[in-house]
Amino acid sequence: MCEAYMRKAGMVKPIREEELFESLEIFHRGYETVAAEFGLTEENCPDRGRASLPYHKLLSEFESGTLMYGYFDGDKLTGFLGMKILEDSCKLEDLIILPEYRKLGYGSCLLDYCKKKTLELGLRKVVLGMIDDNVRLRNWYIKNGFVNTGYKKYENAPFTVGYMEWNNQEN
Repeated sequence: MCEAYMRKAGMVKPIREEELFESLEIFHRGYETVAAEFGLTEENCPDRGRASLPYHKLLSEFESGTLMYGYFDGDKLTGFLGMKILEDSCKLEDLIILPEYRKLGYGSCLLDYCKKKTLELGLRKVVLGMIDDNVRLRNWYIKNGFVNTGYKKYENAPFTVGYMEWNNQEN
C-alpha cells in the first residue's frame, strides 16, 4: 500500500543540511502533541522529549552520521525519519509526522522505508525506545511487526520507556 501511495502522492528522500531548519519545524510541531499529552517539561525531560530540540543538536546528529529522511507531499516536508546504524541493527531515533498530515499513511511509508533501508544496509532488525504509556503509538508499532523487548524507568522521567524491535523474518 505505501509504495503505491508514494508513487501517487509523496516520496521519501534524504534530508540535506539546508533542510534541517525545515526539519526542526517537524520536530517542534510533531513532538509538541506528545509533550503536551504526557506533561513533558524542561525540568522532567530534556528538550521536552525533542519538542524543543535546538538546531545545534539536530545539526550535530546530522554531522555525526544519523541517517535522516523526509516525507515530502509534493514539495512540502511533512514527515521526518531519523535512523542510527548500530553494530547489528538500526535504531529508529525519530519518526514524526506533522499533526495535520497524520492518519494519511505517511508514517507507515516512513516506517516501511526504515525497514527497507535496514535490510539494504545488511542489518536484520530495527530497535526503538518510546514512551510506553503512549498506547496508541505502541499498538501501531505492534501492528507493523514490532514486539516489546523490555521496559526501563529512568530516575526523574515522567514516563517509562518501552523498548521494541522488528526482526526481518526472511532468510
